Amino acid sequence: MRSLMHMRVGRIKKMARPLRTAFARLHLVPRRAQLTGAYPTRESALAAVPNWALADYNHDEMVTVALDKMSQIIDWDYPVMFWLDRELRARSAGWTHLLDAGGHVGTKYRAFRPLLDLSRVKWQVYELPPMARAGAEMARADGIGPELSFCDDLAMTEKAEILLCSGLLQYLDIPFPDFVARLPAPPEVILLNKVALRDGQTVFTLQRGGPAFFPYQIRSKERFLSELKTLGYDIVDSWNIQHLAHQISSHPELGWSESRGFMLRRQTA
Repeated sequence: MRSLMHMRVGRIKKMARPLRTAFARLHLVPRRAQLTGAYPTRESALAAVPNWALADYNHDEMVTVALDKMSQIIDWDYPVMFWLDRELRARSAGWTHLLDAGGHVGTKYRAFRPLLDLSRVKWQVYELPPMARAGAEMARADGIGPELSFCDDLAMTEKAEILLCSGLLQYLDIPFPDFVARLPAPPEVILLNKVALRDGQTVFTLQRGGPAFFPYQIRSKERFLSELKTLGYDIVDSWNIQHLAHQISSHPELGWSESRGFMLRRQTA
């Protein structure tokens, strides 16, 4: 009986798949973080945002979306914490400057602080203006001093030994090598997490997040690894985050992406 029911459920799901795909092509997706549409550029993805939704992430309404979840330690944070702890211990004789690019309102600083010794860390968050303003206000309200600061202008960021990009690269509006080139100096270490990659060409899609849709980049894995070599960084470690593999709802024929993290060390460091 159970086997028969399982067969019926599987058949129903298979029959419903074209309908789900059709709805997804209209960006009618019920779940947060679901992906719809496939576009060659970030600009074309942005132009396809439905007129009933906010476009992109640069809105005050986006500050509180998934804030509770981002403020917690999730299983894919542990490789980052492992390598960050090692690097901070190696620099314990002095202060370490860390740039948390795309760090929202300082969620990783708040999440990591109970488990890592951040007492000798100058932690600067680079973010969009709404997040930077909210983060600075929250830090003041919570009595967090100058060890946590916020900036919304890349040209004003401080020189950092460690660059942390946890979940940034999918939403970055410039190529990653250009981003690194605009920093005051090349970081000695780069920690990347939740990087969306795929076999084949780079694809841009749209991700649903609260009241907004924003462009989401799934990079060509081969090209991205080549860019890291060109930047002059060695891959010390890499990890696969199976729970964050994605399939574009409207284009299942494109297959599944993979989500990876990287520990990179500058070759001249």
